[in-house]
Amino acid sequence: MTRNRYILLLIVITSISLAIYVPHYGLIYDGGLYASLGYSLLTGNGYFFNGYPGDVPPMLPIFLAIFIGLFGENGIFLAVPFFSIIFVILSFMLFEKRFSLELSFLGALYLFFTPTIFYDSVNVIREIPLLTFVMASYLVYFWKNDSYKKHILLGVLIATSFLTKSVGIIYTFPIFFSYLTNLNKKIIISFMTTLIVTIPWFVWSYLHFGKIFVSHSAYLISDVGSGTLVFFTRTIPIFIITAFPLMVIVAFLGIKKSEKIFWGFGLLVILSCFLWPVQEVRYLLAGYFLLAYFGLMYLKDKKKFIGLSFMAIAVLFQFSATVSVLETKVVSYGLLDEAGGWLRENTDQDAKIMTQSFRQIHYFSHRLTYQIPQDPSFFQRTLEREGIEYVVIDSYEKTTPKYAREFFKDLTPLVTFKDSYGKVDIYRSPYYNASRIDT
Repeated sequence: MTRNRYILLLIVITSISLAIYVPHYGLIYDGGLYASLGYSLLTGNGYFFNGYPGDVPPMLPIFLAIFIGLFGENGIFLAVPFFSIIFVILSFMLFEKRFSLELSFLGALYLFFTPTIFYDSVNVIREIPLLTFVMASYLVYFWKNDSYKKHILLGVLIATSFLTKSVGIIYTFPIFFSYLTNLNKKIIISFMTTLIVTIPWFVWSYLHFGKIFVSHSAYLISDVGSGTLVFFTRTIPIFIITAFPLMVIVAFLGIKKSEKIFWGFGLLVILSCFLWPVQEVRYLLAGYFLLAYFGLMYLKDKKKFIGLSFMAIAVLFQFSATVSVLETKVVSYGLLDEAGGWLRENTDQDAKIMTQSFRQIHYFSHRLTYQIPQDPSFFQRTLEREGIEYVVIDSYEKTTPKYAREFFKDLTPLVTFKDSYGKVDIYRSPYYNASRIDT
C-alpha cells in the first residue's frame, strides 16, 4: 500500500479501538483538575480551579476547553484519544524515515496497543499529549531543510511540550544540544521562539504565586531520588513486561545503529523517571517509542519475512495484553460523573461539598468542593466552619481516610450509585449549620 493508505488504516484502527473503550472509563483524580480548568477557561472564569489559580501548565486544559466547546462536557473524554491517534501517526512518520512502510506500520500499531499507552489514551491525563508534542518536535528536527520556518516551528513545539508537562523541556533538550554541538546558529531562533511562547505562563506563575515557575507537584522536588528502589523493583519490571520482553532484547541489539540524539533522549527519559520520588510506569511512556525504534533498527537488516513476523507477533502480544488488562484489572471511575451530575441537579449553586475525589466531583457538579482532612481532629471543625452541606464517599480513592469511611458507614446516604466496579454514596453533612464555631 501507499504511505497515505497506511496512515488512513492507522486512523481507522485506532479510532475504532478507542471508541470501544473510551465510554467505559470516567474521570480519574488528576483529570478532574485539568477538566475543571478547561471548563473555567471556556466559561470565561479564567484559569482557576475551585477559586484558586491553576498551578499546572495550561496546554491540556486549553485543548479540553476546545473539546468541551465542540462536544459538550463529555468532550473531555475525546481530547486525549485525539492526541493518541496523532501520536501513532507521528510515530509512523518517524519510523518510515528509516524503515519500510510495512515495518513502520507494525511499529506504530505496537506502540498503540501497548497496555500503558492504550490505558493512558482513554484517560484525561497529560502523558499522551506530552508525547505527541515531543514526537512532533523530533519529526521536525529530522526535516532535511534548515530554514528559519523550521526552527520557529521547532521552538513552538518544544514550548508546547513544556506547557503540557514541564518534563517536556527535558525530553526535547537533546534537540537543543545537537544543534549546539553542530554550531548551528539558527538554534537561537528555536530558543527565542520557545521563550516567547512560554513567557505568558511564567508571568501568570509570578503574578499568582510569586515565582516564575509553579507546579502542583513541586513539593516532591525535595524528595528527588527517594524512589530509586521502587524504580528497580516495580517500575522497570512492569515496563519490561508491558513492552513485550522480546522487544526489549531486540531493542538492545539495535541501539548502536540508531541516531545518537535518541540515545540522549532515552537517557533523559530514564533518568527523569529514576529520580522522581513517585514511581509510575507512565513516566516511562516515551521509552516504549524508543524500544520500538531501536528494535526496528535491528530488524530492518534482517530478512523481510523475519522482521515482519516478529513485529506481527509483538503487535498481537500487545493487543491481547491490553485487552486482558482493561477487562480484568482497570477500575472505571464512571460513577463519579453520575454523582456529580446528581449534585448539580439537586443542590443549590452555592452548595459546598466534601469528598476525597474532590477534583472529579467539582467538574461534574460545578460546586465548590473540599478534600476530606487527613487529620480526623479537623473533620467536624471543617464541616462547620466552611458550611459543608454534602459529603461524598466513594470506593475509588484509596487515600480516603479510614475514619471518614467508618464515620459514614452507619449513616443512611441521600443517594447511592453502584455498579460492579465501585460505589459512590452522597450524605447530608450531620454538622451542617449545627453549632457554628468561630473562625
